[in-house]
Amino acid sequence: MPLPVVSIVTPAYNQGNFLRATMESVLAQDYPALEYLVIDDGSSDDSLTVAQAVAAEHPGRVTVLTQPNAGQAATLNKGWAMARGEILAYLSSDDLLCPGAVRTMVETLQARPELGVAYCDCWLIDPNGRRVRPHQAEDFDVQAMQVGLVCHPGPATFFRREVFETTGGWDVRRRQVPDFEFWLRASRRYGFARVPQRLAEYRIHEGSASFQIMSPERANEIVAVVEGFWRDHDGAPDARRSLARAFSIAARNHAQAGRPLDALRGLFRALGLRPALVLEPGLWRQMLVGFTRRLYYRSRATLRRT
Repeated sequence: MPLPVVSIVTPAYNQGNFLRATMESVLAQDYPALEYLVIDDGSSDDSLTVAQAVAAEHPGRVTVLTQPNAGQAATLNKGWAMARGEILAYLSSDDLLCPGAVRTMVETLQARPELGVAYCDCWLIDPNGRRVRPHQAEDFDVQAMQVGLVCHPGPATFFRREVFETTGGWDVRRRQVPDFEFWLRASRRYGFARVPQRLAEYRIHEGSASFQIMSPERANEIVAVVEGFWRDHDGAPDARRSLARAFSIAARNHAQAGRPLDALRGLFRALGLRPALVLEPGLWRQMLVGFTRRLYYRSRATLRRT
């Protein structure tokens, strides 16, 4: 039988220093039925020039587009809508695929027709591409996602086109957790599964979205996402527990951004919704991570430079 076409979209915004490595990791895959689209989202650096140069080195293997800045969600929706693949994926412009990633993920989806989404483990890498440590994703649990707000999928997540078409794509209003919001909606209809192999590399650096200081609006976005998800079920016990977790995550985000008063407000809202959280070590570990995470990565970067 013919192999299903896989379409990978990379939205590129001011990541010209990492984009070549990202694109080459896709173009080095051993899967022949691969469509690759790179969309420059109004970058002010050399991202478009880098993308065009790589495309010229691999004629006919990658499509490069450019547009005024529209945001990650709108850019991915555009790419997936114009793509022809039966299986879709995205790769951030600072991350990489490991050899054999596409083939392995396609084999998983083909072997298990009940699945809509397949994700994998990854390596954390530093700005220079050196592997810092392995990261093992959690096995999928719908309760963990919908109530514990665990975002199981990471880089090298592949999903059937049907998931995109029926779930409705990424919400363009979301700037901090558009991926999680999409997976959350998809979890009501589709099966997810973890592939226990490290098939991607996730780059940690000061310019990455996970490292940047969040605005108050972005810090609180998880609360709005959860409120929307449970809007028609707001009296359910799971909804209350889920919202409490959302406020605790928002509190961590504010702590990480250096806003201790906002962090405390979020923490009190979480405990008000679910007082039993005070007994969970994970809550206090989460707050500690929020206050110390940037200091940790900055100190690592300083040590590497000395």
